Parts: sequence; C-alpha cells; structure tokens
Amino acid sequence: MGMIADRSSLTPFEATRSWPPDLPREAHAIRRILVCLDDSPVSEGCLPHAVAISKSLGSSITLLHVMQPIRERAGLQSTDVLDWEISRQEASALLERLERRVSEASGRPVDTRLEQGHPAERITAVARELHADLTILGSQGERDLAAWNLGSTVMQVLELTRGSVLLARRGAPTASEVSPKRILVPLDGSLRSESVLPTVARIASAHGAEVLLVFAVSEPVPTAVLRAPEDLAVARDLSTRLEASGRRYLDGLREQLGREGISVRTRVVRSADERHAILEISRREGSDLIVLSAHGSTCNPALTFGSFTGHLLTHSAVPLLVLQDLRESELRAHQDARRAPPLRACFPEGS
Repeated sequence: MGMIADRSSLTPFEATRSWPPDLPREAHAIRRILVCLDDSPVSEGCLPHAVAISKSLGSSITLLHVMQPIRERAGLQSTDVLDWEISRQEASALLERLERRVSEASGRPVDTRLEQGHPAERITAVARELHADLTILGSQGERDLAAWNLGSTVMQVLELTRGSVLLARRGAPTASEVSPKRILVPLDGSLRSESVLPTVARIASAHGAEVLLVFAVSEPVPTAVLRAPEDLAVARDLSTRLEASGRRYLDGLREQLGREGISVRTRVVRSADERHAILEISRREGSDLIVLSAHGSTCNPALTFGSFTGHLLTHSAVPLLVLQDLRESELRAHQDARRAPPLRACFPEGS
C-alpha cells in the first residue's frame, strides 16, 4: 500500500470536511451487479451477497451462467447435440429458479444471461457489455463435467476485470440474504484506501454493522543492510511515531463516520508482515466482510489490483469486497494489455 496517491485524481477525505467525499461516491457507485454462477452450492453462496448489496445500494442484478463446450470440459473431440441441449435446458431451469429466488429476496427485477464459451472470457465480456460496476464470484467451484473450475476462472477474471469485485468464500450462508455485522477496512493513510468509506458507511447503515478501521505499521527487522544498532533504533523510532500518527488518523475517521450514526472501532497493529497482521485481526475479531480499495498509496494503473489487495484476495477466509479506485480513463489507457478475448457464442433471449 507505498508512495502518495495522485491527489489530483482523488478528493481528500479529511479536506472535504463533509461526508461523503464527492469523487469516491461517484467512483464506487454500484448500479449493476453481475453474479457469476455455475451449478455448485459454492457459487450459489454468491447470491445472498448480491441481495445484501442490492438492498444497501439500490443496485440491479444480472445472473450469469456460462456453459463450457462439452468437448473442452471432457477432452472429447465431438459434441453430442442431444446431451448439449439437455445441458442447456438444465442451465436455463437453474437460472429461472435462481432468478425467482433473488427477485423475491431483493424485491427488484432480476436479469439473467446464459452464455457458452470459456468462462473467464465470457464473464469479462458480459461485464463490459453490461457496464457492470461489481462482479461477484465464488472462490471455489466443483471440478467435474457439470461445472467449470471456478478457482482458475476467478484468477483469470481478476486478471482481466476493470471493475470492482466481491469474492465469496466456500461455506457462504445459504440464507436469501447475508447481513454483515462486522466490516473490516484496512487503511494505509492514502486517499485511495479512504475512498471505500462512503460505500462502507452505506452498507454498515443498512445492516447495522460495526466498522473496524485498521492501520498497519511495518516493524523493522534486522537485515544485512539494516543492522547497525543506531540505524535500527532510528527505524524503530520512526515506526513508533507512525503508530502514534496512525491512531490520530483513525480517530479522525472514526469521528466522521460516527456523525453518521455508525458504530466504529479502530486498531493500529505493528508487524513485520502487515498483510498477515490484517488477516489475523480479521480472524480474531470475527469480521464477516473485508472492504478495501484495489490500490493503495502505491498505485500502478497497469495492474488491476495492488500487491496488498492481491494477497488478501488470495488468502482471506471471509468475503472480500474490492472497490476499483482507478478512473475510467486510467482503466482504458491500459485496456489493450488486459483486453477481453474475442466474443464466443451466446444463446439469444428466449432460446
């Protein structure tokens, strides 16, 4: 989470003296949610999260199911037309059932899309076609002939996506809606990391959740370069000063969020491994949702997610909502490097 973010591209949270800052509200407006489904229980665990966010933010929902060609799934050289049609009808029935379930739970109309082709390609292409602001994926799927390998698909989608993502985890609740009670928000003092707070506030208000703001300070460790006692003393003194500054920083944010009637606690942790420290706090505090920005103070716009965020996407045991902090112009500037593959076939409506 590194160098100071470009302040010309973000509105400072503190400097606005009003809540919420204009740009983050616009940057994280989640108007359309794309939910990616296979026919495994794990992917259905995405649905309660979609309902919860839709109710919190007023978002529309589209359910997407991608049928991978049988010959590619099974290593066959030909496709049995009858088997394929049966699979298509089963997939259509699945979407219809889930559409009714989600529409009833959210109180809003729900769209569906049945596609065929490579899952990661189709998910990325449909997300861009629909201008989806948030893509919800299950972290692990079933690996057999009836379901594509969602684990590898997730990794490919994360490489190609341009928007925000929510990664649901194995063991997600089966209720029609989740209701987060403790939301953990890692912050690094940058404007980018702060930009998630308006969205966090809306979700917390909708569900009566407590927000836990966490700031991690690097603990210096002796190395071949940092070995002299006087140098170690300087580095440790700096960490101590950052620790104190971090507490004041979080106190200021807690006061602003508190004015919105949100329950907020803060934690400053000092560790040689900041990423592990955040995950350990999540475990100990029993957080049921982590929300963070795609990039922190060090932002390489050529990468969809920063290294800190990427680590949490890989290792978090609880659902993770990552809000994209790059402007559309910045995303488009690097689109060629992450261009979605050519469109494959899709099923027309009503087929």
